[in-house]
Amino acid sequence: MNILKISRLSVLWLCLLVTACADDKGNYTYEDKAVITIDGISQRVAVLAGAEYIDLKPVVTSNLEGVIDDQNTNFEFCYQRKNSEGEWVDVGNTKDLYMLASLDAGTHSFLFSVTDRRTEVKTLKLFYVNATTITSEGWMLLCNEGPEERVRLDMLAQLSIDRIVPAYDVIRRQGVPEQYHATNLGFYSTGSSTGNRIIMMSEDAAYRLPTGDAQGFTGFVEVESFHELKSSMFLTTTDDHIVNFVTVPYYGKYKPEHDAVICISREGNAYAWNTVVLETGFEYPINTSSRGGTPEYRVAPYVGTTLKRQFAAEYGIALLFDADNHRFVYWSGEGGDADEGRKQVLRPLEEPENKKFSYNTGNMDLVCMLSTNFSEGTVYSIMQDGGKRHIYEVNLGSGEIKQTACHLDITAENFAQASCFAASSQYYVIYYAYGNKVYAYNLGTKTCKPVITLDDEEITCLKFNRYDYPWGVEQLCNKYREYLPIYQERENQLIVGSYKNTATDNNGGVLRFYDVSESGMGLTLKPGWEYSGYAKIKDVRYKEIR
Repeated sequence: MNILKISRLSVLWLCLLVTACADDKGNYTYEDKAVITIDGISQRVAVLAGAEYIDLKPVVTSNLEGVIDDQNTNFEFCYQRKNSEGEWVDVGNTKDLYMLASLDAGTHSFLFSVTDRRTEVKTLKLFYVNATTITSEGWMLLCNEGPEERVRLDMLAQLSIDRIVPAYDVIRRQGVPEQYHATNLGFYSTGSSTGNRIIMMSEDAAYRLPTGDAQGFTGFVEVESFHELKSSMFLTTTDDHIVNFVTVPYYGKYKPEHDAVICISREGNAYAWNTVVLETGFEYPINTSSRGGTPEYRVAPYVGTTLKRQFAAEYGIALLFDADNHRFVYWSGEGGDADEGRKQVLRPLEEPENKKFSYNTGNMDLVCMLSTNFSEGTVYSIMQDGGKRHIYEVNLGSGEIKQTACHLDITAENFAQASCFAASSQYYVIYYAYGNKVYAYNLGTKTCKPVITLDDEEITCLKFNRYDYPWGVEQLCNKYREYLPIYQERENQLIVGSYKNTATDNNGGVLRFYDVSESGMGLTLKPGWEYSGYAKIKDVRYKEIR
């Protein structure tokens, strides 16, 4: 009975099928739908904000037409980025994208779309660009840009021990006016959770560059008005313009530390920040004979200290120069916290027995002062004596001020015209630059020779890469011991900043690193360590991070 019912249903279904086929008028079309696939774009793209390019070359394929390129007019391409207001904005209308990552540090949403113009069907690819900061660690370059000498902070950023990239104009300002005529970079490595203090100085103003290092975010953050040095680190009001900022080391109760920071103003005043005592800052000028008194003379914009971080002295000392009375003066932290007022005055140096030169120099002026770690802490003072130049040596490494040598009437080639100087901490050698040449002068043998000659460039800066971290480079590399030899080697490389005379824009600055050999009388360009695109380099300082 059941078999009979199934048979009847089958016959009925067959009849309906035949009838449907007989009624088919043949007006159906059968056509494959185009399916677009997008490959070659990672879901997350990592770039350096402001330094690298977002470089995408997606492979777009149609199951009907094969690979689609820019020449196929049937398709339209578009890249969009979600802005801070949550809106999608166009950033490109070609298949490939090549754009500078002018983005804030963080993760940004991007969208790539392929539209078939014939059907208006759109295929989307969502991806994310992770823009990381380039200012966490590396060489900071204080530059003057263009004829007006706008202050610009460029960098040679160290992203990893084997990945070094240049970056330009890395400081963002929030209502802070531009600065002009760069002078120096100051660095105070606190070695604590408060983070390092980095000071960018010009003839106009000095600003503390805030970082997120202490919070673990790393890199510079936006500079605002309250970051001006006089607003954030001075306990008194002053109209001075700070142009130099130098730390003074000593051996604290348990470890190497900073005894003070001394800064100098364009107006010739010196200020001391007693860093040993908490909740202190720069007070009144210290170029006085009594704390808080009216300044009695002007000082030159240089401070000489030992660069030896783990030396035996229980207090710091620094050498300065009284520009009005043409004499050397000094700062001392002797007496410690119990004699805090002592740290707020400068004192003239007394003439030693068997002196090699007089601390009262007559009518001489100070050209520059070079701090080193040579012989535990030699400071070289280059003196201008009419048409002659002398070099005075003072050693501070033992916690005392000791004259060690006097070199009169240096007649080395172009020494009298030089304005850029650096001193080795390894060898008894001073380097100086004039025009496109760097010279090495051996103070012991009195020999001199040109060691670098650049084609059609002017040398603007000479600097050795010395770190400020109080415990020294060994502790700076504590987490990555395998990096220690690299960091130690860098301390003895001469950094040379120059500017191309043929530059047609404001980016003719070049940074080079040289290995030192032949007892200081030979310099060899470190392979691959030449970077260009900077403004005119005035000062170089390494941004340390632990």
